[in-house]
Amino acid sequence: MNQIQLPETYAALSDFRENDVYLPEMDQPQIISDFFPKTFTELTQRLSDITGAFYGGMLKQIGKLYGAEAIEQLSSTFMYDLGSRMALRNLETKPNLQPGIPAVAKILIGAIFTSSPEYNFEFKELNDYKCKLLIKGVDRYHKITQSLQIAGLLKWPVIKPFIQGVCDTMGLDVLLDIKVLKLDPDSSCSYHVVIVEK
Repeated sequence: MNQIQLPETYAALSDFRENDVYLPEMDQPQIISDFFPKTFTELTQRLSDITGAFYGGMLKQIGKLYGAEAIEQLSSTFMYDLGSRMALRNLETKPNLQPGIPAVAKILIGAIFTSSPEYNFEFKELNDYKCKLLIKGVDRYHKITQSLQIAGLLKWPVIKPFIQGVCDTMGLDVLLDIKVLKLDPDSSCSYHVVIVEK
């Protein structure tokens, strides 16, 4: 009988699974082998896909219940609150992070690392008064809302209120400008972001 090799991801994340209880007749190694993501890339993509599906599905239902105009309103409010919460969490957990445009840049990098893996960033300028960067890659929010046929009801990019929430929570008075350089049917995107202290 061949022993099933469990994915390395399972071993690395075993703290999350240590309290799972299987019945004796269940083939635990086979279930893990068949259903647990084999790589961290696969795990990250699955988590991102479900995040996008939650966002899109919620907006679609809001539109059915409260009308199309509620879709943009909820998206904008949700993203702003998410940015605010991320700023607060980072300020609380990173005591050396001083509110300012460089801190906003670091929080954006952290958000891409942990929450938006399909995005890449390219900084063009960063100092105490200004941040210019490109955010590019695949916009998962566009991808899901397009598949649900509600993308046209949103202002793109939907991450603008997120960035505004980060800035406002830090008490920064900024001008935030985001230009859509590219947003293709396959959701490939390129956004030019400029944050300037007033």
